[in-house]
Amino acid sequence: MAEFEQARKDKGLTLFVWPPERPDLNGVVERAQSSWRYEVYACHDLPHYLDRLNEHIDAFADLSNHYRPHPALGGRNPSKTLKLTSQAAPPSQR
Repeated sequence: MAEFEQARKDKGLTLFVWPPERPDLNGVVERAQSSWRYEVYACHDLPHYLDRLNEHIDAFADLSNHYRPHPALGGRNPSKTLKLTSQAAPPSQR
């Protein structure tokens, strides 16, 4: 922990610590963990080698970001939402 704290300070990063047992403060992470838990870990016999595991991680991330509709994004996927948001932003903010 001391090495982490020193590296954080050296990089000028602020550490935000959430209180324990407060998922309402960290909903995005909680939702992502739930998706991985129920749609990947529980459904697949995952390999124990990192290079083979990365294939599964990349496939689920691609599915989630480019094809799967997200209710919080009006039924769009994150990729489409980012594209629409980028097109709507003034040139000075792109």
